[in-house]
Amino acid sequence: MRVAPEVIFKGVRRSAWVGDYVAERLQHLEKFSADITSCHVTLSREQSSQRKGNRYSVMVEVRLPRQHDLAVRKQKQIHEMHTQLPAVINEAFGAIETQLKRTMARRRHDEKAHTVDIDARYPTDN
Repeated sequence: MRVAPEVIFKGVRRSAWVGDYVAERLQHLEKFSADITSCHVTLSREQSSQRKGNRYSVMVEVRLPRQHDLAVRKQKQIHEMHTQLPAVINEAFGAIETQLKRTMARRRHDEKAHTVDIDARYPTDN
């Protein structure tokens, strides 16, 4: 990655394990594309409800060269932050990973190509 990732905490206490976990997931994204120029991860606590628990959201934004932006936002109600927040982070990074794979396949022109065997369709009479 050319630029260091930016992790933003909104309404969430900044903790070392969350930062390390996000950095680990960002390194995993580099396996699919070395062209990532920037990455922003926003962990935010949405408006909370006394009965339903706290709603947290994770937004991952990745930028590739040629002005190609990918973004994913996942939300979930969390009662225990240490056990359930990594699951939301995994969902968001799994979705951005899928988008990144599709984008890189389009750039390499690896989309599914239907090959037709011409000789089998039109046999020649010799």
